[in-house]
Amino acid sequence: MSGPYVGQWVTSKAGGVFSPATSTTIGLEKDGEVIAGVIYENWNGRSIVAHMAATGRLTREFIGAIFRYAFVKCGVDKVILPISSTNAKSNKFAQNLGFTEEARLKDAAADGDVILYTLKKSDCRFLGEEYGKTISTPGT
Repeated sequence: MSGPYVGQWVTSKAGGVFSPATSTTIGLEKDGEVIAGVIYENWNGRSIVAHMAATGRLTREFIGAIFRYAFVKCGVDKVILPISSTNAKSNKFAQNLGFTEEARLKDAAADGDVILYTLKKSDCRFLGEEYGKTISTPGT
């Protein structure tokens, strides 16, 4: 699933503002409800910024789709994931996905720093066949 509803859901969980004119989304639903989503924005050919939120268990296929979209469909070398330093759950989630802290913007979040986590395509372990073979994302 994709579209403005997913973007609005992600921002309701992670904060920020969603602009459907400049962003793309991928969502995961269970029983008709969104349980996870990703907003992609600021694609520049080499990197893309992502904002993620989840309240339910992610599937292998969803994890594969979100990284195939960035690394294969968009052809970027790096995904950038900004997270507030005070959001311990999201910081751990990013690290479990393989993201590493690359930069810290002091006092840039309402309640602390903004940590810029990044993941390079060469370090992404979710592009193998065990994470699905097709890209069922917007624009495909």
